[in-house]
Amino acid sequence: MADPANPRGIRIFVNPGATYGTGRERWSRVESEVRRRLGGFEVEEITEPGQLPGRLAELVSQGERRFVAAGGDGTVNLLLNAIMALPDSGPGEAFPESEPAEEEVREGDRIVLGAVGLGSSNDFHKPFDESATIEGMPVKVDFDGARDRDIIRIEYEEPDGPTATRHSLVNASVGVTAEANARFNEPNWFIRGARAVSVDAAISAAVITTLVSWVDVTCALSIDGEDPAMVSVTNLSVFKNPHFGGALCYDTPVAPDDGVLGVGLCESMSAFETVATLSALRRRRFEGRPKTRTWRAESVSVQGDRVFALETDGEVLRARSARFSVAPRRVRCCR
Repeated sequence: MADPANPRGIRIFVNPGATYGTGRERWSRVESEVRRRLGGFEVEEITEPGQLPGRLAELVSQGERRFVAAGGDGTVNLLLNAIMALPDSGPGEAFPESEPAEEEVREGDRIVLGAVGLGSSNDFHKPFDESATIEGMPVKVDFDGARDRDIIRIEYEEPDGPTATRHSLVNASVGVTAEANARFNEPNWFIRGARAVSVDAAISAAVITTLVSWVDVTCALSIDGEDPAMVSVTNLSVFKNPHFGGALCYDTPVAPDDGVLGVGLCESMSAFETVATLSALRRRRFEGRPKTRTWRAESVSVQGDRVFALETDGEVLRARSARFSVAPRRVRCCR
């Protein structure tokens, strides 16, 4: 029997640590309107991120299928990876324990992922739709209009040797962007001061502080299984959404469900050339620029000459190598 206070069985996971600890306050500003739009839901705070996969598995075993990440892109990524880690189900799918898995998944059995953007950049929601914002914060909670989306599968070698797998809905990167994300997530006084001006200013400050000591990562790069070529990586981006990092945007055509990855490479760039490229990305002009290359591909592999930062939807890991591949239409997301 449906809960009268939550007739649609929706559970929202709120990250109080979003936007440098302001997530709870930002959620309080939109909660009543989200409740009006959805007609009720349950709320849980994410206090121990490592416990989310187990908690999600428990809820799915009880029949819940509709989940919302209230936080930044990292919160969406956390919930996505918890969905992909669910036992005894295909990625993005789930079946009631009392019923056998069928070849064709019924719509009511599909897990659906929604989001309320409490973060700094909220790339998952881009391009923003003014009609889908509350108090200036973007929301994707239209469960009736949910559609299947591709995801990026990232298999990487950790610094101490083991291999691991992550998944990303928006983008992943190696190089300046990844290192700048690491600094943005743990800001110094300069980035904190820029953040008071705007998100774009804070991103620029993170990039500037990264470029001061940046040295390219020499990588063996392979596109779609071709023979590797040695490249000096200033930045390598792999994306399903060309929008990232505030106002930055690639001009390589890629859609959420077209079965390919957008790939943008910056190689052997000076600090000045990197800043000029970032300026061009703000104008959506990347393809054809000096020292850049772009592809539409199904897989990308990199083997670095040293441990490098690996960014997935704003979260930063460390790796020695990584393989990015597209998993077509593997998760269902709200509009």
